[in-house]
Amino acid sequence: MTTPSASTPSDTTPSDGTIVRAAIHPGIGLARVGNSVDEFYIGPLVPDPASKPQGFYRDATGALKREAAQFRIYGYNAAGEVVAELTADNADITWTAHVANSKAAWYQWQIAMDIPEAAGTVLPLRNATVADRASLTIDAGPQSISGKNAAPVDCSGAYTGVPVKIGELRTDEHGRLLFLGGHGVSASPTNTPIYIPTDPNSFINADGWYDDTCDGPISAKVTIGGQSIPVDSAWVVTAPPNYAPQLKSERTLYDLLYDLYIQAGWMQAPGTLSFSHDVYPILQRLSGLQWVNQGFATQYGEDGPHPFEDPAFVARLASKPPAGQYDPNAELRRQVFNSFRPPNPPDGNQLPWPWIYGDAMEVPAGPSPRQNAAISQTQFTILQRWANGDFVDDRVGGLPATGPSDIDQVPLAAQPATIDRAAMEFCLADAFHPGCEMTWPMRHITMYRAPFRILERPPGQPEPDYGPTLDQAQALAPDGPLHAQAPGDINRWMGLPWQADTAFCRAGYDTAYDPYAPTFWPARVPNHVLTADDYAIVVDKTQPMSKRIDAFSNRTSWNKPLHGTTAQQMVQMTHIFGSMGLVEPRFDASVAPDFPALMMVASYGPDVAPADAGTTSDAAVAAPPRAVAKASDAEASLKAHPMAQLRLSGVNFASQSEADAAPLPVRRTRTTD
Repeated sequence: MTTPSASTPSDTTPSDGTIVRAAIHPGIGLARVGNSVDEFYIGPLVPDPASKPQGFYRDATGALKREAAQFRIYGYNAAGEVVAELTADNADITWTAHVANSKAAWYQWQIAMDIPEAAGTVLPLRNATVADRASLTIDAGPQSISGKNAAPVDCSGAYTGVPVKIGELRTDEHGRLLFLGGHGVSASPTNTPIYIPTDPNSFINADGWYDDTCDGPISAKVTIGGQSIPVDSAWVVTAPPNYAPQLKSERTLYDLLYDLYIQAGWMQAPGTLSFSHDVYPILQRLSGLQWVNQGFATQYGEDGPHPFEDPAFVARLASKPPAGQYDPNAELRRQVFNSFRPPNPPDGNQLPWPWIYGDAMEVPAGPSPRQNAAISQTQFTILQRWANGDFVDDRVGGLPATGPSDIDQVPLAAQPATIDRAAMEFCLADAFHPGCEMTWPMRHITMYRAPFRILERPPGQPEPDYGPTLDQAQALAPDGPLHAQAPGDINRWMGLPWQADTAFCRAGYDTAYDPYAPTFWPARVPNHVLTADDYAIVVDKTQPMSKRIDAFSNRTSWNKPLHGTTAQQMVQMTHIFGSMGLVEPRFDASVAPDFPALMMVASYGPDVAPADAGTTSDAAVAAPPRAVAKASDAEASLKAHPMAQLRLSGVNFASQSEADAAPLPVRRTRTTD
């Protein structure tokens, strides 16, 4: 058939311009809820998108915009080469989405069921006393849309007869699909408790509750010049908000899936190793997390022992001497590499990096190798090769080279893979407790039919009935739930409602060990932040330097707006989630070198009281991680050590007893005094 003209740059000309098939990208798209009535933005289309202007993620009322998943279709020739992007300008396209939320009809979340620690776990059903199981699933059914800038199509279902909107279809000016999730509505029609303190398993297993997240397949019918072509379908998952949109976890879901596909022989590991694109991201992410966790700020911040964003330090990490000459940085690379926890650690030692909780964390730390998270085997191998000097120093002007910041800058042939990666780069892989977007089933190759393609269960084919309980043998069985998937099957493993989980997965549960680290999900759910009010003082040169230092070092607990009992805080989170602190970059070169020119600052929405947003009138709780200079030496101390002192306003937990009482799916083996 005739090739539609391509409107995007191409690095190569396809050997054959005949389109014989098409595929939707990303293979797994990610949408996020928000409480803005109608405003939204499109999620990342490249792994390293340009930062957005201040206030971009909220509407004029201060409500949080929804993040839309954009889906595109690319046409391929018989050789598998990309010929063109297919849009409403060069093809007739009808999109169909079938999403559902089956959390309330599935089994409880207690632990990742594929680890040794889950061998004796038996999961009961959520809402076990409800006989009409189908009434618990919010199923929107297949919904279709076509054309340019088409009128929105609702994806709605019902929970026990109560109407619930879980998504929405739109198209853009080119006819690409935009999938928008729900508005973050979580509720109990029968006013049942969100958490029962006497029942630890009620945490994120709230019977009688629903939320409006979802997942399901995305398909399309495409004709070019009246001729239909086959189209490879995709999947969409709706997740909670991203409260730190520019930050990435140390091991992203892309890292996990990339490693999974390499081990399966579906993808290839890097050949020549790029310092900028392969090595540096693993290191830089640790420094990026300084803006959402005080422990990371102390170790990886500008004045920390491992400042991975400091140009002079990066130069040592990236420099290679000519062949045959002495390598003065070899030992530094080796020590950094040895600081990381290997993929299969021998014990539960908390000191190796990253300081992220694992799938089997205990409070206090136990001996399990899954106490804390580890980097993937692929990441480990990359760092090992780097430590041995097997890499290319490809910096530009002394700084690590960056990738395209816009999908239109990416050559056509590379766009599908770029979009596939971008969607997963801002999703978490650790800890699966259960996680923010998706959880432990995603690390099983049986879930896929190809890289980033969920294996779909044919419509009308019922899933086996696993009975009133689910144990490890059933969960991992060849005919179990880790194979062909139907609408709602990815999302069902997550917490119900998600706000309860987001409110209570924090950092530093064992305050006797460290009140700030390890942590759960700081890249998505921050722990300690620099507030907008404190930032305003930091950049105000009319203020005394000592006051600017105090403002910079006064990191506020992100959870400070939540008050009352555990259940009260969970319910409060369902109401104010859109106003919780949003961490965005702000740049002011004039404050350097006294302060970092680029700082990540948290701003709160209208539903958070000023005192809870960390205004400078609040008394800071003195909790310096390292010795600091006397007040009279404050200005000199800052100039020598910009990150030397950090104080915290409203810590994660007021005491160890409060941390012990916090609900989370971990095993508390003993109590720390």
